[in-house]
Amino acid sequence: MESREIDRRLAGALLGSGLLMAAYLLLRPYGDAEGLNADAADAFASSWWVVAHVCGAVALTLLVVTARRVSVLAAGRAGAVARLAGTWGLALVLPYCGAETFGLHAVGSAAQSDPVLIEIADDVRNQPVAITLFGVGLLLLASAAVALALAWRSTGARSRAAGLYGLLFALVLPQFFLPPAGRMAFGVACAVAASAWVVELLRGARVEPGVASRGSVSNH
Repeated sequence: MESREIDRRLAGALLGSGLLMAAYLLLRPYGDAEGLNADAADAFASSWWVVAHVCGAVALTLLVVTARRVSVLAAGRAGAVARLAGTWGLALVLPYCGAETFGLHAVGSAAQSDPVLIEIADDVRNQPVAITLFGVGLLLLASAAVALALAWRSTGARSRAAGLYGLLFALVLPQFFLPPAGRMAFGVACAVAASAWVVELLRGARVEPGVASRGSVSNH
């Protein structure tokens, strides 16, 4: 496979992950930011709630696709960590994303007629097994994000944008604790970092598949 073909495939996943993370955090209704009340019910019931959260889930999926593409170029340990941590992290995160997206949408719709039902949202979000798997999954995805940036560096194609991309996607878990404005700014930053890395790729900052040698930093 030619390096240029890999770069184009990598660029598509990379750009999609950044833009969709921005879409998730910019389109998401934030009526639940002040607790479970009528505003939260309206937010959950909104069609934008579903659209935004689907964007977020696809963004994380494309993060993993990006990690797997980078692992093709980097034959060292960092590439393997990016691939495996990303795959397992995504598997643990997606069930919770489904509950958040579609479960809370149903709760919000029902709560518009019977406000008491909004309390079910707390049970959906804080179910012990679900939230534990979600947290562990996000930590694995954070590891994958850092590893893919290190793997990219090990190929010799050093990039500040790649480092920033890895750092930002490693911070997906803590961004949940930011106020709405902070979360939206985080999404924009993800889109900017991904776009900057894509520009570097399309300008020719690329390497041959498997270029990282067994003596590289990523294998130590």
